[in-house]
Amino acid sequence: MSKLAELMAKKAELEKQIEAAKQAEQADAIKQIVDLAKSYGISYADLKPHMTRRRKRRVVADAS
Repeated sequence: MSKLAELMAKKAELEKQIEAAKQAEQADAIKQIVDLAKSYGISYADLKPHMTRRRKRRVVADAS
């Protein structure tokens, strides 16, 4: 196998490991968030305004 092919195979394996680690950390973060929300009595309705972004108003130029 050529050097390039070896490196590409290593890269693919590392990308798989990165994705697995990312998913595991996200799962841990979600668990922490849920635990904190439960301990403070925070509901989804309390969080929703903080989880969405307001859309900027589009200014339409006057055609005249």
